[in-house]
Amino acid sequence: MLSEKVQKLEQENIALKAQVETLQDICGNRVELPKNCEYCSNFIQHYIKNGSSYLPTCNGHCVAGNRIKDRKTKNTCKAFAERQYGKNYL
Repeated sequence: MLSEKVQKLEQENIALKAQVETLQDICGNRVELPKNCEYCSNFIQHYIKNGSSYLPTCNGHCVAGNRIKDRKTKNTCKAFAERQYGKNYL
């Protein structure tokens, strides 16, 4: 009885892996993020204090060489540099 359940789970796992591979072929291995300021390594998010916590606003500023002020998270500019996410950010 237990071995039958294990076999079913293994078959389901094989089918799911095949579906994932198919989706990766269709969509590509990595989803491209839009080139918005919120995904840029030069963008510094602004926050507001709400009681004892801080909430992000839709504003921030750019620390690229041109020091653009008052950027919205949905803006784009020539200084876009994709933010790198890794172990240090988790």
